[in-house]
Amino acid sequence: MTDYQRFYRSEGDYPQLDGAAACQRLAAAITCRTVNDGTSDGEFARLRQLIADSFPSVTAQAVTEVVGRSLLIRIEGSDSHLKPALFMSHMDVVGVEAGTEGDWSYPPFSGTIAEGYIWGRGSLDIKNQVFALLEAAEYLLCQGRKPVRDVYLAFGEDEETYNTGALAMAELLERRGVELEFLVDEGGGSIEDGSIYCAPGRKVCTIQLAEKGYADLTVRARGQGGHSSNPFGGSSLQHLAQAIAAICATAQSAEMPEALAQCLGAVAPYVTEEPLKSLLADLKGNSAAIMAYCAGVKQLFPLTATTIAPTMIAGGGPACNVLPQDMEANINFRLIPGETVEDLERRCREAVEGLPVELCFAQANDPSRLSAASGFGYEKLLDVLNYYYKDIVFLPSISAGATDARQYERICPACLRCSPFLAEEAETAGRVHGTNERIAQRSYVQGIRVLIRLMETACGF
Repeated sequence: MTDYQRFYRSEGDYPQLDGAAACQRLAAAITCRTVNDGTSDGEFARLRQLIADSFPSVTAQAVTEVVGRSLLIRIEGSDSHLKPALFMSHMDVVGVEAGTEGDWSYPPFSGTIAEGYIWGRGSLDIKNQVFALLEAAEYLLCQGRKPVRDVYLAFGEDEETYNTGALAMAELLERRGVELEFLVDEGGGSIEDGSIYCAPGRKVCTIQLAEKGYADLTVRARGQGGHSSNPFGGSSLQHLAQAIAAICATAQSAEMPEALAQCLGAVAPYVTEEPLKSLLADLKGNSAAIMAYCAGVKQLFPLTATTIAPTMIAGGGPACNVLPQDMEANINFRLIPGETVEDLERRCREAVEGLPVELCFAQANDPSRLSAASGFGYEKLLDVLNYYYKDIVFLPSISAGATDARQYERICPACLRCSPFLAEEAETAGRVHGTNERIAQRSYVQGIRVLIRLMETACGF
């Protein structure tokens, strides 16, 4: 038994659920190479057809729309006065780095089932959630059950790249006057030791109620090239490096975000060690010291500030003794709530003032709104997670990564980000977007149970 599965309970629920068949359906989905590389239209079409064929009750009883290459599915409820719930995920996956294919235990798009796992790209991020949501809806519908409130399933096409699919579906729902009660998207799902919060021995998992902003900044430096023996005025690479260093030097601490304050307030009753044991007695008064502590913990550092990560550089000279001509680099930012893209741009331009470089954002969005750690959707989700997982403290928090959920903020006050497939960090470390991505069959089936019960209790099936 995988160690983290000691947290499971109520695995006898829904005895009619065919877990082995569900695993086979996810495995088939993994064989669809839905990577947004410009050549995948046929693979998305194949995945949509697989969904239609695999879930006949959903196909027959729900209304399915193809929006671009995304899927929007509506299961009509019996009470039109209730606001709908939306369950979401995305169908696209990242590619596999060239040259690493042989490092996989099983081919990354084979969907192999072996050793108790389903292997392949999308098994964790995040076709597992696409298909588990469909499994849950199919299970309920095939028994002749109907929801009280409308249920939407929304599966985007490009969360890993430009997020246009989710945006198009959100705008479509807005034009139709739809206002959601709550939504559930990917996020969290990692069982961590509470020692990072000075609560050793406690296991914690986050429900993410907001996400940081995202920005990719392109920095360009132009040069004439020539022989490296006369780098008069400096090379384009030199100027580019100076600009990168200057921008990175603007990193600064922030005031404690409300999301982090909520998280620390929730974990406070379990804290047994210093320095947080004393500091959390006065969260507001000790905020500076608390932020300093969190900034020194790898797992908490992203929650304390806008992060700055140079990630790509291109355009070097063809030989060691040749000055490069035009060069560019990408710097990735994750914006802490409280800082806007406008603030960030101003800070970067001030940092490189006087340097011969050009700046432009390839893409950028502000941090999302913070949903409340309360209310109907949050409480139903928390109840279900506590029902199926024992000895875990669930903490409201913020996602350092970007999701499609933020696209629905205009029509949804409660955007909840939490995976139903809980696993300890050691089980998933390096596998999301990495080599040997996999999910335990038992974990996948337990996640389906979570979603069935959540649809039952929150949507009135």
